[in-house]
Amino acid sequence: MTDLIGLDRRLLGLLALALGVLAVVVLRRWPRLAFGVYLAVLAFVPVWAGTTVRVFLEPQVLVGLVVLATVLPGAGRWAVRPIAADVLLALFVLASLAPLAAGRATLSSVFVVLVQWLGAFLVGRLLPGRAGYEWCLRAVALVFTVVAALAVAEYLTGFNPFVLLPGAADQYAVWGPIQERGGVARAEGAFGHSIALGAALSMAVPMTLASSFRLGVRLGMVLLMVAGVVVTFSRIGLVCTVLGIVLSVLVLAEVPSRLRLLLAGSVAVVGVAVLPLVTRVFTAAGDEASNSAAYRGDLLDLVGDMRALGLSSVFHRSVTGDVWFGSFRSIDSALLLQGLTYGWVSLVAVLLLLALATAAVLTRRATAPTVALVAQLPALATVALITQYSTMVFLVGGLAVCAHAVRRSETAAPPAGSAAPAGLAVPTPWG
Repeated sequence: MTDLIGLDRRLLGLLALALGVLAVVVLRRWPRLAFGVYLAVLAFVPVWAGTTVRVFLEPQVLVGLVVLATVLPGAGRWAVRPIAADVLLALFVLASLAPLAAGRATLSSVFVVLVQWLGAFLVGRLLPGRAGYEWCLRAVALVFTVVAALAVAEYLTGFNPFVLLPGAADQYAVWGPIQERGGVARAEGAFGHSIALGAALSMAVPMTLASSFRLGVRLGMVLLMVAGVVVTFSRIGLVCTVLGIVLSVLVLAEVPSRLRLLLAGSVAVVGVAVLPLVTRVFTAAGDEASNSAAYRGDLLDLVGDMRALGLSSVFHRSVTGDVWFGSFRSIDSALLLQGLTYGWVSLVAVLLLLALATAAVLTRRATAPTVALVAQLPALATVALITQYSTMVFLVGGLAVCAHAVRRSETAAPPAGSAAPAGLAVPTPWG
């Protein structure tokens, strides 16, 4: 019986390998399909539906590795010419990996940086060179319009179909249960958490506004995304959505005056319409907001416990395997958790990247992915990188760096025979 089980596992392994090779061959031929599949898995497959190969691979991470195998061999020098943001990203990765040699890092923390985060960044950094930057923006807009529509449907029906999907029991136990706020079920979609869904939708808003769809279509998509964020009842999702819209209106040349006026009026009407619902839910939640804010304030006491490289001096693991930093098991701040897990050198690299993005926005040179990242600053300070939200942050970061790198390449005459494909053309101004 044991021999039969071993044989079955080997056969399944060989079948998975064959399917992976076939996927690489197919997706390499059609890079737009590759990006579409990656986005679809990110948006519609919950994290618990992954698989364990030494470490647990979330579905979008696994598909991301396949997509990278299709794009890395033929990215082209014009597409990978490094800029300052690439250098800072490399510093971030090196600073996060170096502590492993000194025993100040865990294999899981290294895996997150090297495979999950860097993989998503490289998909956004390299794949638009073959699929077309503008096409990628349209794909993001379409996929997250569907995500928003499903979120609204989930709120109206009280039914989330994604919780029916099977997967790892331990992951499902964490992300499967539906949250409530003030006695009202919060929309989560396939993201396993209402905050992750709200923040991911808010990131899609600037890219939708900058896409090449007709003005009316863009407006309808964004309003649906706003509605999707509303039914997550996530304060940080609402804040980031409003900030993303405001920055897009002020900075992006792809948002013409007519769309700005229509957007301002429509969002104001939607805001007035949903204000009673949002107020009622948050009022029913009682002291939840103030308690949450007080907890995040207490987390700042951990800043002094960061090391230059590697895990904080107050890191410890309980006998049950739970990770603690001092007296805190949950660190609801991506930036703070970055410093506590990987050291303040890694955190400084992240802060410099965010400073570059903010400078591009302030000087009105930013592209839509850059605006989307800057609008996430409140979330990065108060929310951990959970489920697909972590992948979304680094994917959009890669798109932002790609846009800046191509703009840089367009200012100089390309070497003979290395001109970018026509599909790469993007709206101006670059930033």
